[in-house]
Amino acid sequence: FHSPTRVILTMSLLLIATVIVGFLSYYFIRKERRKARVAELEEKIRLRQKEREADLKWAEEEAKKISEEQRKKIGQLDFEQLRAALQRGDFSCSDVVSAYYSFALKANETTNAIVLFIKESRQWAAEWDERAKRGEKKPVLFGVPVSIKECNVMKGYDQTRGYAASIHNPAQHDSPLIAQLKELGAIPFVQTNVPMSLLSYSCGNSIYGWTDNPHKKGRTPGGSSGGESAIIAAGGSLLGIGGDVGGSIRIPAHYTGIAGIKPSHLRFSSRHCTGSVPGRPLINSSEGPMAPSIDTCAEICKATWSSNWQSDYDPYVPPVQWRQELFEEGKKYRIGYYTDDGWFTPTPGCVRVVEEAKKALEAKGHTLVPFHPPDVPEIYRLFVCSVCVDGGAYLMGLMENDIPPPIFLQALMPLRIPILVQRAAGYVAGLFGYRRINKFFHCMARTTSELRQSYAAIEAYRHTFIEEMQKAGVDVLLCPANIMPAPPHEGPLHLSCGVSYTAIFNLLDFGAGVCKAGTWSTEDERKLADYPVTDMWYKMAKNFSKDSVGLPLGVQVAAPPYMEEGVLRVLSDIEHALKK
Repeated sequence: FHSPTRVILTMSLLLIATVIVGFLSYYFIRKERRKARVAELEEKIRLRQKEREADLKWAEEEAKKISEEQRKKIGQLDFEQLRAALQRGDFSCSDVVSAYYSFALKANETTNAIVLFIKESRQWAAEWDERAKRGEKKPVLFGVPVSIKECNVMKGYDQTRGYAASIHNPAQHDSPLIAQLKELGAIPFVQTNVPMSLLSYSCGNSIYGWTDNPHKKGRTPGGSSGGESAIIAAGGSLLGIGGDVGGSIRIPAHYTGIAGIKPSHLRFSSRHCTGSVPGRPLINSSEGPMAPSIDTCAEICKATWSSNWQSDYDPYVPPVQWRQELFEEGKKYRIGYYTDDGWFTPTPGCVRVVEEAKKALEAKGHTLVPFHPPDVPEIYRLFVCSVCVDGGAYLMGLMENDIPPPIFLQALMPLRIPILVQRAAGYVAGLFGYRRINKFFHCMARTTSELRQSYAAIEAYRHTFIEEMQKAGVDVLLCPANIMPAPPHEGPLHLSCGVSYTAIFNLLDFGAGVCKAGTWSTEDERKLADYPVTDMWYKMAKNFSKDSVGLPLGVQVAAPPYMEEGVLRVLSDIEHALKK
């Protein structure tokens, strides 16, 4: 007979061996499954890249269907001039679309902004031309070509959001805004690139690669509407539709020197729309126009809000039409301004252009007063908590089932750390004086109770913020658009904490827009030497801002919901005063 000790030892060894064999089996099975999954996704990417190559060649051939003389004439026109020419019949819709195939292809050479051309645009242009020949009344955007951010829902086209798994999964509907623009005569003609997941203000993915800023190769055009900002800034489109959940229209506009506005989320319907993280009740994505000039954005808002089209389509959208009295030239506002939100001090040029915009607005008769947004560090924490909702589990699940660029995995490493460990690390960082890092590692909700408390805090903060504006007697706010000029591609992935200037207005659900206010100067570069570096994030912002002379800088204007016309008025006044 075996002794009890030997039996226990034998059973223990068998148990350990079983666990080891089970673990190794699980590991190798999972490894093989991952290998098969990667091969499947790589094949999807290969097929899409082949389709894209054929698509670009198709556009090259279609672009030849217009004379060089006509193309040059069309290319010399801004939005208003082109719209007027189309209304007069100076050009056919087909000629304009052909010309913009050419302009977009040219822009793509330096930016890699294009995802796919929308081939139906050729048919839509021909149909509008035929209707015009029959004497039908031309709608307000008759024949105007419009570029579309890839994640904005377009019937018959993928909204991959940079995920290879979503290739060959075309939408069954147009988003409400795109559907309305088509009814108004606009012609969607090209889809543009986005960052994987949409939750980045850089612009790249494993399907289409990285999109460059047309002002400097190797710098990002921003994100997540980076393909839009790049193609517009490079002259490949006069009008684009982006989307914004934390600055995704406004940061790209700032980085590339164009204009854009994010309306409060219920001025356009979100029916059929896809987002970065579904089931996110208080941080909503908003579609909005992007263009070389804020006046073009105003014209698009006016065209779409001059009827109850959106509220008729979606009863959850209030029937708030365009309010011309808020946009009238000469309308004066009391504007609160700030250059530092108390969370992240911007680099010198971003502060300077706000101060210059302030002076320009005062010269136009507006009243400017200092304003201090309350408790932005805590609000940044609540923003991240509410954007991720489930501690990043949904996002990491998508990433692990796909092929993210390596730098994305590095940037998302904190999401792999258990929340209690994150908080412990934050506590230690706080002991050494790194209060921002401490706050960052306390962003994620650990329980549904904590998530509910975050939602309650956001609702309370909205009322507090409005009360502060009312106490100051201000209608509109002026502030930086971002902490720095356009950084290298990897910059935003290391500095997700740099979105506080835009993210706060998503949390508040304000309307907010950006226009160009200047460029980074040699004096800004000199002052950068004195920029305080008190933690690793400030050090990164300083390094990413170097060698930026000549890069565009924007300013941001925001106002409470349904005051978008006031935002557009103030931005227009800034743009005209500071145009260089």
